[in-house]
Amino acid sequence: MSKRIFLAIPVSRNDGLIRHYKTIRNLLQGEKIKWVKPEKLHLTLHFFGDTGEEDMSRLHRLLSTRLEDLTGFDLTFCGAGVFPGLHKPRVFWIGVTPSEALNALVQVVEEVLIKGDFDVPDKPFSPHLTIGRIRRLDDRQHFVRILGEYREKEITRLTVQELHLYESILKPGGPEYHVLYRYELK
Repeated sequence: MSKRIFLAIPVSRNDGLIRHYKTIRNLLQGEKIKWVKPEKLHLTLHFFGDTGEEDMSRLHRLLSTRLEDLTGFDLTFCGAGVFPGLHKPRVFWIGVTPSEALNALVQVVEEVLIKGDFDVPDKPFSPHLTIGRIRRLDDRQHFVRILGEYREKEITRLTVQELHLYESILKPGGPEYHVLYRYELK
């Protein structure tokens, strides 16, 4: 039986990040935004989609072997923005400052994808933390002002100590995430 899976850095235990997330959410409480629940916040490294048991086992073995020598590193969450753009915003995100350590981790993940014969992304990795999906903006000026206040703001730092391979189960009330495997970094 296949499972819908993705590899991510868990971030929901970072108090500074959660504090800023809640501040932004409160400032925009009148808007029609479906906010990601704080306990579900994560930085996706790769979305695999529906994956069979055999492929999942192969992926787990490759990740375990390849990640065991990597050391933890710091991430800086900085800025906020929207996809695809301000004209018709759909996804509200907090940015991640690029770093050599994060780039190295992404490179290792891509090596695993190639070695395991998994689909490799056709777009370059764009680190961001999705915090909400915009349904409708009733006060666009207010939204743009709040976004401007956070556009360049350093939000918090996080020490990355582990990665999770999650299963995502789609439900009417939103997705449920279950950790299938944890990969601790040195």
